Amino acid sequence: MFERSVILRGLVLFAGAAVFSTVAWGGSAEIDGFGGGITLNGGGGTHGLYGGSSGFGIGSNLHLFGEFSYSTLASTAFSTTSGGITVTGNASVNLVNYGGGADYSFGSSRLRPYVIVAVGGGHFYASGSGSGNGVSANASMTVANSFDTGVGGGVRMYVGKHWGFKPEIRYQRYQSSQLSGNTALYTVGLFYQFGGE
Repeated sequence: MFERSVILRGLVLFAGAAVFSTVAWGGSAEIDGFGGGITLNGGGGTHGLYGGSSGFGIGSNLHLFGEFSYSTLASTAFSTTSGGITVTGNASVNLVNYGGGADYSFGSSRLRPYVIVAVGGGHFYASGSGSGNGVSANASMTVANSFDTGVGGGVRMYVGKHWGFKPEIRYQRYQSSQLSGNTALYTVGLFYQFGGE
């Protein structure tokens, strides 16, 4: 799918930027893949979410990052027959998040809590496909492009010297002329750090 290839390219770009920053400044870099959920207010429900991030450390506590994530907010499949012709199809409403931010961690143990601030954009779009009588069609349209801000916190739980797990919860608000709303994001990530000491 085109949207997933965009996400993968974005993650590769972020990882490359993190490596470049590590080499150029002698700091540490971190890559992170995560999964979890997003809950939309106003009866929007809870949906799965997955993505990744990469960034670099400034000192021992401050971490700057870029991130991408993807969620399917609604989907349906259908099949109908009329006049001896069967038409089948599917449609979905999706959300691609992209942006960046900073987190500040406390302590130096194997459990390091942190607070986070983030800014970015949300691309809400609908896509669908259908086929019948030997003919098929695909369609995609933008529902809204939105600015978002987020705050939250989490904890890095080191399993090894350079890697571990990162549960996180975040409040995120989307704002645009087409829509506005509040969401809660809760994810668990697997991170790896390299460079630095």
